[in-house]
Amino acid sequence: MKAHIAEDRHFRDHIDQFDLWNGLTAAQRDKLISDTRFVRYKKGASVHRGPLECAGTLHIISGTLRVYILSEEGREFTLYFLRDGDVALLASTSFLGTNSYDIAIDATKNTELFVSDTETVREILCANVEVRAHAYEHAVVRLSEMLWKFQQMLFTSAERRLAKFLLTESARMAGDEIRLTHEETAQYLGTAREVVSRLMRDFSQEGLVQTSRGCIHILNRAALQERAGT
Repeated sequence: MKAHIAEDRHFRDHIDQFDLWNGLTAAQRDKLISDTRFVRYKKGASVHRGPLECAGTLHIISGTLRVYILSEEGREFTLYFLRDGDVALLASTSFLGTNSYDIAIDATKNTELFVSDTETVREILCANVEVRAHAYEHAVVRLSEMLWKFQQMLFTSAERRLAKFLLTESARMAGDEIRLTHEETAQYLGTAREVVSRLMRDFSQEGLVQTSRGCIHILNRAALQERAGT
C-alpha cells in the first residue's frame, strides 16, 4: 500500500514542535525544511521494509506507527511505537555506530508525518554538537524502552504484562476507555492474539474490564493494579 504524499502541510510550520531541532543553525534549519516531505498513511499501510538506515527520519504529527522485526519463521516482535510528537531518528544509526538490520514499520492508525532525507540528517548530526547530543538522548530512551520490553517478555507473565499495559494506556489516555482491538493489544505486548483474547475473557469474567468491539473499559482499577503487581 503506497503512501499519499501531500502538499498541504509544510515542515516549517511544524519544526518547532520537535525539540530535537532547537539547536539548528539558520542554514541547517532551511536545509532540513527543504529536504523534508509530508506524507499520509492509512491504517494498515506498510511504511517501511528493509535496512534501518534507509527508513529516514520520521516526525509524527498524528497517528501511530509500529516498529518491529520479523524472524525467518515470520514471527513478529514489536520494538516500540511512535505516536504524536515522536521523532524516529532511524537515519542516524550509522552515525551513532549501531549495527544495521532490517526492520518493518506499519501504520496502526491513520497517520500523518514528515520524512526527512537521510543524508541531510546525517550531515546535521555530524556538524552540530548540540543536536547530536539530543540525538544520543533519543537513542538512549529508545534503547531503554526496548530493554524494558525484553525484560518483561522474559521474566513477567502475560497476565501481569497485560494488566500493566492496560493501566499504562489508561493513564496515557487519561480515562478508563482504551480504544484497541485484541490484535493491536497483542502487538503491543509481543504475544499472540489468542493469548490476549483468553486473558481478556478472564479479566471480564472477574469484573476487571468490559470489552466490546475495538474497545476495552476498565471497571476495577484497584483489582487490576493488584494483578499488575503495582
